[in-house]
Amino acid sequence: MQKIFKILVFLLFGFSALNATLVQDGYNELEKGNVLEAANIFKNSCEKGAFAGCYNLGLMYFKGEHISKNYPKAYELFDKACTEGHEQACFNLAVMSEKGLGIEKNLTKAIDLYSKACNEGNSSACFNLANIYEEEKDNFSNVDFLTKACNLDHAKACYNLALKYYNEDGVELSPLKAVNLYQKACDLGHSNACYNLAIAYLDGKFFAVNKNQAKNYFNQACILKNEKACEEYDKL
Repeated sequence: MQKIFKILVFLLFGFSALNATLVQDGYNELEKGNVLEAANIFKNSCEKGAFAGCYNLGLMYFKGEHISKNYPKAYELFDKACTEGHEQACFNLAVMSEKGLGIEKNLTKAIDLYSKACNEGNSSACFNLANIYEEEKDNFSNVDFLTKACNLDHAKACYNLALKYYNEDGVELSPLKAVNLYQKACDLGHSNACYNLAIAYLDGKFFAVNKNQAKNYFNQACILKNEKACEEYDKL
């Protein structure tokens, strides 16, 4: 499952000064470990129209780290925040709708919410849509949303797209495009992309063997905690 955004955020734009202060107070109380006080402040701010208060309280219920996990309550609060324009709340609703958390699984609603979030520049929403279409065997849409997610600097989307072009998986074989995508994913911190670049310069399948390049990429992957890359680096 795509990870739910972990950081509690509050958005001041559009709030009254009072509601903005309430949300800030709730966040401060949570930072100090005053969980119940924070929850009550978020609840009050939500009821007064501060949608970030709804979101933060929903996140507390979703994660269950500070109060008892309650998916239906989290969904209700995310829905309220989403209706008021909180983009991350809308994304979380999409995840819950896709997985059936707090409500019955509703893939149609998930796709609709992900699509809106993707169009607004949420790379994870584009990536999740790509995964849905992969499961539905819709290769065109899968590639389309992987491309969108990669263009928004989603490392795993670039990596998955590279695999397709390198292995002629539902797209035209293009080793050069694959290598460029691996490079982008590697630059974004995806260790397997760095590892696969090393292999591409070592196996001679599409490119001239270049052990120095291979060693460089194995080293990058090793730095990113790829143990297999560390082993291969030591061999060169």
